[in-house]
Amino acid sequence: MSIKISNLPAAVAVNNDDIIPIVQNGTTKKAAASLVRPVFGTAAGTVCEGNDVRLSDPRTPIGAASGDLTNEYPGPALTTTGVVALTYGGAAQVGQFTVDAKGRITSAASVAITPAAIGALSLASLGANVSTFLATPSSANLAAALTDEVGSGSVVFASGVTGSGSAVLGTSPTIGNPTINGYVEGNTDLGTVGASATLSIASSTVLTATLTAGTQTTFTMPAVSAGKAFTLYLKQPASGTVGSAVFTGVKWQNGGAPIITELNGKLDILPFVSDGVNWYGSFAQNFAY
Repeated sequence: MSIKISNLPAAVAVNNDDIIPIVQNGTTKKAAASLVRPVFGTAAGTVCEGNDVRLSDPRTPIGAASGDLTNEYPGPALTTTGVVALTYGGAAQVGQFTVDAKGRITSAASVAITPAAIGALSLASLGANVSTFLATPSSANLAAALTDEVGSGSVVFASGVTGSGSAVLGTSPTIGNPTINGYVEGNTDLGTVGASATLSIASSTVLTATLTAGTQTTFTMPAVSAGKAFTLYLKQPASGTVGSAVFTGVKWQNGGAPIITELNGKLDILPFVSDGVNWYGSFAQNFAY
């Protein structure tokens, strides 16, 4: 006889020896309750209940770690990437690092802070020698960097600068229409000269010479050069016999060479200028020194 499940009376409890109808594909079958009833408990083979301690047991993992971890559980460690534990960078260096796709630092180095190392600043675009000057700020490198300029302008040194030092210009610079205040010309004292002396203005344009007693000195002039000029302070000995002087290659004012003042303790001032062909001389005489 077929019995519909809906016609069965409600069961208050299911016992192990009860028969439970099961409908499968329209066919009612029966099964013992003991075959389908779960067994709850805390032992192995039982179903966990809400307060089962197994649900809160941390179950510490064990075994060998793998992937980016090494050593054994429960205390694995990150695998090393070969980077040495160190402080990278410093007052004159910057740390340089390589990071992989997992966010790990795979290489590290300390790189010196130099214009060449700071490529992002494009210092080379400022001039071929600017980077060299910034790395080694010498006057020669500054001069080389300034020659890279184009257009017009000037190098301005601030007023009120204190301290010691000098601004060194290159050999034979051309300076257009400068205003120079309170300048001092270089001075070279030739000391007491003998029968011949060569006048050089390579290091100064004010020369001082003292004649030898009873001796005529022949002065050889520097090479002519248009625009060059210098001044010679010519002294007689302080006492004793006086000396005399002649000059090679000089055209004098009024067509005649001066007679050097023939008195002890006297000084003659002889300025010279050149047009590139000759030296032209003038004189002011009989000064006491």
